[in-house]
Amino acid sequence: MQVYLDNNATTMVDPLVVEEMLPFFSEIYGNPNSLHDFGTAPHPALAKAIDQVYTALNASDDDDIVFTSCATESNNWVLQSTFTDQIVNGDKNHIITTEVEHPSILSTCRFLEDQGVKVTYLPVNE
Repeated sequence: MQVYLDNNATTMVDPLVVEEMLPFFSEIYGNPNSLHDFGTAPHPALAKAIDQVYTALNASDDDDIVFTSCATESNNWVLQSTFTDQIVNGDKNHIITTEVEHPSILSTCRFLEDQGVKVTYLPVNE
């Protein structure tokens, strides 16, 4: 019997989710932001899903929720926007992280170091 121990990276999709998503892989597969019929068909489902996220988070229309395609994009977006907001436009110039962060965090921190940001990498020994 195999045991899968990498759910931190990728987790099997719940069968109920697969069932709900199947039409969007084979029938209603257009870009929901397109103006043509293939795009307008899935748009209501996308709008409903976004509303469900706002409801689950108890967010209002005034709240900004950013949807990204993956953890790498999210990590880059957060660090880059923090760089712009707090470092370029503010008075903060120091990031503290660990040596064992996701590669997207470490590579973005190295990029920010090249931009003059001070980055401290904390060692992890336990």
